[in-house]
Amino acid sequence: MLARIYTAFRQVGEDLFHQRLISATAGNFSVRTKEGFLITRSGVQKARLTPEDLVKVPLEGPFPEGASVESVIHREVYRKTPARAIVHAHPRVAVALSLSLEKLVPLDLEGQIYLKEVPVLSPKTTSATEEAALAVAEALRHHPVCLLRGHGAFAKGTKEKPEEALLEAYSLLTTLEESAEVLLYHRLWGKG
Repeated sequence: MLARIYTAFRQVGEDLFHQRLISATAGNFSVRTKEGFLITRSGVQKARLTPEDLVKVPLEGPFPEGASVESVIHREVYRKTPARAIVHAHPRVAVALSLSLEKLVPLDLEGQIYLKEVPVLSPKTTSATEEAALAVAEALRHHPVCLLRGHGAFAKGTKEKPEEALLEAYSLLTTLEESAEVLLYHRLWGKG
């Protein structure tokens, strides 16, 4: 099972980078385990993950050394939602639109089916804080994806197998970025 999970982590890291949804060491992703969750190590190149780049984090207590700084957000989402996996990335167009929208409402069919609407959250702090964690967890109770204004997106996967849930969350982020691009092009064309 761990081999399948690692393979999914490696695939998601490579795909996020090659799809330009993250820069080399940005973003983080995790899967729920019996004891807590497994998350990417802070600062590693996500397109070149090794098994040592995954850190076990408990649902209670201190965060282990090396765990992603966003572990606080992942932990809160696992506590408050049925998420089996979480992917955090920085999709460029979606982040750009988050600077001027309160929610992203897809115009394209796939976005309408899978996302419906994506809330844009504006806590005072948008990275690695309890405040951001509470905002993201609350949003992901009701939506599959949310955006932190000017920072990035979080998507949850709920499929039973952790590797499938991780790929589901990744897929939702690609849908978000595609919907954001369609929305941006539509707005640019409508004003041109």
